[in-house]
Formats: sequence, C-alpha cells, structure tokens
Amino acid sequence: MSAPPFRHLALRLLRGLGLLERRCAHCLAPFTPRQGEAFCPHCLPQLAPYRGAACPRCGLPLPAADAPDAPSVPCGHCLTDPPPWDEIRIYGLYQGALRDCLLRLKFSGELALAGPLGGLLASHLRALPPAALPPDHVLAVPQHPAHLRERGYNQAHELAAALCRELRLPLRHDLLSRTRRVQPQAGLDAVHRAANVRGSFAAATSHLRGAHCWLLDDVMTTGSTARAACSALRDAGAASVTLLVMARTPHR
Repeated sequence: MSAPPFRHLALRLLRGLGLLERRCAHCLAPFTPRQGEAFCPHCLPQLAPYRGAACPRCGLPLPAADAPDAPSVPCGHCLTDPPPWDEIRIYGLYQGALRDCLLRLKFSGELALAGPLGGLLASHLRALPPAALPPDHVLAVPQHPAHLRERGYNQAHELAAALCRELRLPLRHDLLSRTRRVQPQAGLDAVHRAANVRGSFAAATSHLRGAHCWLLDDVMTTGSTARAACSALRDAGAASVTLLVMARTPHR
C-alpha cells in the first residue's frame, strides 16, 4: 500500500502536537488548544474550582463573613452529626458551566465529558496539600446493577477512571456495591434522602481492612448517599476514607 499523502501526514503531526483547531467540550465552539485543553478560553474560567469559604467536613459553602473560620470550624450540622469520612475534597459548585457538563454526562450520555472533567479534578488535587497517605484504593459510588443496565454506564465511575488515568492510581469497582435499588434522591428532602439510602451499600471486608480509600461521587447535595457509602467502607474496616466530589450544591 502506498504511503499516505503528505497532507495526511501533516494533519497527523499537527493533531499529535495539539495544534489543530478542536471544539470546546462545553460550548462546542471551535478553538485552538495551547496545551491540550479540552475547554476553550471562554469556558475554562467558568469551570474554575471553588475557592470560597466552605465547611471543612462537608464542603458546604459558607457565608463570606465566616471565611476566617472556614479552615478549622465545621458547620453546625457537622458539629452535631459528623460525617463518616476523614476528609473531603470538593472541586466546584453545582451551578453554571460545571452543572451543565455534569447533567450532560449523567443524563445525555456524553461520556466524552468524563475525561476533561476528571482532568480538572486531577489538576485541582495536585494543587492542594497532599493527603497524609496515598490511597490504597480509589472507588466510585456504585449504582445498583439494574440501574446500571438501564443507563449503561455510571457517571461517577467514568469520572473516577479519568482521574485515575491522570494520577496513575488504582481504581477498584469490586469493593463497594449497591445491595438494593432505591428511589431516586431528586425531589426528596434531607430526612427522606437519608432513609432512602441507609443500608443500601455493602463493602468487601477482606480487601478493605486497614486500607486508605478515596471515594468519588459526581454531585453532593445533602451528603446522604456519600454517608451511606462511606459508612459501609468504614464498617468493612477501612482505615480512612477521603471523599472526592466533582460538584457540591450550594445549599444543603
């Protein structure tokens, strides 16, 4: 077979160097990435991580007046009912461009967004003070098998897979499972959300005893799902759990 024309070779070279125009993963406008960015210069600032005041235990945004106390003082809810994770790391707030991307990933099947979003989270984690210990396992909040068959994918797992590729960390899908299918959390208040997911996860004790885990979820609202999942990991003997959340709703 004859060699490809010079034009094709040039196109391959330009693509490999990241010099060809591509479309923004959010607005789909054409742009020329400088360092392999997936988002255009207009959208990237809209997807910047949240750097405002937040509760150090649940990531809930706090009023600006509370900013001086934010690094050390949990919110009232966490003081009276501490969460089962040891640390939480939130990327951004569930609003604007980040909300739009996560909705498209979750409900429209736009799996191509998982890589760019996971890359943003990885870059954010690199910029934070390192955790005391690297994780033995990275897990995503799982779906019930019936739900997974209907949707065809788990958006939290897709984000976790992208994160692990960026950070070269182990991703496990066999250590945490949903033992029963629950009613969708959307539309439920905090009390009913907690009751809905309570006891709905099971973890593999033999692999988790003494392990340091990262658990990733795409969106956190009241934290009921994350609490139930983390509780299962702690009950199975996990030494520590760091909760990673792509987007935190600005209200509990």
